[in-house]
Amino acid sequence: MKPNIFNRFWLMLTVLALAALACNGGQTPVAPTTPENPTNNTTPTDTGNGLSQSDRAKLISATVQIYGLFNENGQLTPRYTGSGTILTSSGMILTNAHVASPASQGEPDMEPDALGIAIVESEDKPPVPSYLAQVRAVDGFLDLAVIQITSTVDGSSVDPNSLNFPFVELGDSNQIHVGDHVSIFGFPGIGGDTITFTQGSVSGFTSENPIGDRAWIKTDATIAGGNSGGLAADDQARIIGVPTQASSGGSGDVTDCRQIQDTNKDGTVDQNDSCIPIGGFINALRPIYLAQPLIQAAQAGREYVSQYTSSGVVTDAGSGNEAANNFVWLEATYGSDGCDLGNVVTSFPSSALCIGTGFDYSGMTAGELVREQWYLNGQPASEYSYSWEWETDGSFGTFLPNGGDPMPQGEYYVEIYAGSADHLIGTSGKVSVGSGGGGTTPPPVSSGDTITVYGVVTDADTGNPISGAYVFILSPGITYEQWGKENYADKYIVASLKTTGSGGYSITEIPRNTLFTIVFAADGYLDKFGDNLQASSSDPEQFELNVALNK
Repeated sequence: MKPNIFNRFWLMLTVLALAALACNGGQTPVAPTTPENPTNNTTPTDTGNGLSQSDRAKLISATVQIYGLFNENGQLTPRYTGSGTILTSSGMILTNAHVASPASQGEPDMEPDALGIAIVESEDKPPVPSYLAQVRAVDGFLDLAVIQITSTVDGSSVDPNSLNFPFVELGDSNQIHVGDHVSIFGFPGIGGDTITFTQGSVSGFTSENPIGDRAWIKTDATIAGGNSGGLAADDQARIIGVPTQASSGGSGDVTDCRQIQDTNKDGTVDQNDSCIPIGGFINALRPIYLAQPLIQAAQAGREYVSQYTSSGVVTDAGSGNEAANNFVWLEATYGSDGCDLGNVVTSFPSSALCIGTGFDYSGMTAGELVREQWYLNGQPASEYSYSWEWETDGSFGTFLPNGGDPMPQGEYYVEIYAGSADHLIGTSGKVSVGSGGGGTTPPPVSSGDTITVYGVVTDADTGNPISGAYVFILSPGITYEQWGKENYADKYIVASLKTTGSGGYSITEIPRNTLFTIVFAADGYLDKFGDNLQASSSDPEQFELNVALNK
């Protein structure tokens, strides 16, 4: 059985697009590492005197801005930005996994078609988009990646050995101590288009299973959105960490996060830009010793295999030979933790609270993406995806619930997709719910003029319910972007409430055949919204919408 941690909802409205505001030549050889001595450099990293002007200039020149580029109508368009550090004169760059490859952290929809690299030519001018890069090693668990410049921005190939970039030498993150000085370089958005330099002290260290102690370096240096993947340097101008988690100290709540900069360079500041954390937080760095295995693999031209795993995170593209067959329908008993599967059945009664199916599978790879597409009476009804965490071959059971309510009556089947190519690997037969097993009755429809939208708001990382989250319904024709341009004025809110202690909400009397926008918001989380939704006269009266918010 798969864990019941996935959001499921009936796609009965005309369109439901929940948009999450974004936040995510000669080489210097890397010495072998051990847990006890992560680098071969035992010189203390900090003198407490800060960087010289020439050192700062060198580090500025070796800090790059990275663009996630997406093919839109034949043109590569930036949708998000991050930072990176040049480690070799041939253009090898260290950054975060969520900057280089969001798919490695379970977000395949955000995987860019290309990575753009902008180079600093002058400290008082924006970096110049100059190159494209490709991923050479990535670790979704550590949120680290190594990329390599491969071509100019127009796509012309370059010989890395002909390049002569300024680069940063590796320091020893195990030799730093609380109170040591640290300097941060990157492009946080909040600092404008030019490079931003901040500095502070090492505030402490945070452990993390299974890494152990010093999994994170805490610092009071200001680090905001867009700094991700950038450079944290010691006073010898060596990289000792990668700015990775905004607001990772304490509870991890971001006290204020807004769209205040044109991060995607489309000329407009709107919800399509990255959310910039503002204010004073404790921030965290991934120590450089954790990046060394990725750097070594990238330099040697070999595949990097992470020694860490993270449940639910997509880390593998799949074998391409996946298959699912021999489907059967299984009795399913609804409970608070999902649906327990039982005996083989040929149909389900109208009182069924969920339905289940089982199948044999082969060719699967741990960490690849699996997607289930459920259909009711030939129309898409529900869809959800997860990272595969089971064996290569075997038998698997899955289910479809309806939030504790009887399943809509009709004829169901499910398609299973797998891998980064999202290819179809198997389709079940059809099964009926209700109507004595005949099963072609459509879902119950209210004759009333309104609908009710209800569900649970949860934390996307933990799955825990969020108490006190806001749910807003906006005036007909008002989109989330328009509301923001009006400073989120109350006059555009036609209904609002806060979620209960269990994260639940229910908004009633939403008119049919009328456009509306629904917004979900909570302190410390990115907003989610659906613009210009509409319930037709044939849609059910009760519409379940469970939403997971990201920090």
